[in-house]
Amino acid sequence: MLKIINALTIFSISLLISVSALAASDNPNRDDRFTTKFVYEARVTIDKARVTVGQSKYGERGIIWITGGEFKGPSLKGKVLSGGGDWQLGRPDGSKELDAKYALKTDDGYIILVQNKAIISPKPTKEKPKNRYAKSVLSFEAPLGSPYEWMNKAIFLGTVDRAKDYDKDPAVIIRVWQVL
Repeated sequence: MLKIINALTIFSISLLISVSALAASDNPNRDDRFTTKFVYEARVTIDKARVTVGQSKYGERGIIWITGGEFKGPSLKGKVLSGGGDWQLGRPDGSKELDAKYALKTDDGYIILVQNKAIISPKPTKEKPKNRYAKSVLSFEAPLGSPYEWMNKAIFLGTVDRAKDYDKDPAVIIRVWQVL
């Protein structure tokens, strides 16, 4: 009788583990559905002067011009071309919406267009020193048939930080990951 109870217990535990594993794989809310792969880090230099457009019906509008920079990652590197811009909206809640458009030129001569949309929360305070939120969603337009065509077919997430020497050389550090 004890052997039958032990066998049933083992069977029940095995069944429970199998059902739990199956339920986890069917759960659309599980946290293993997304993984990321680091793509590159860019130092994007910007103009010191912000062009202020003024108040709009949505908030304070302004533009910061992109003057150049460089980027490097495991499978691509090159220069950030001058001439792009970061269109900014200062919202009434103190956050900023950024919509940066610029171009990358890879070391092997390809031009990749970038659109980087970011949200930046209010500056940290003494009471909340880790309050700053600066995350972005990027999209790329790479030439068809190029080694970078894969960038046209994926979702990318990023972070935006001021460079450590921002006061002397205004630049932002953008780190980019591909969602797999």
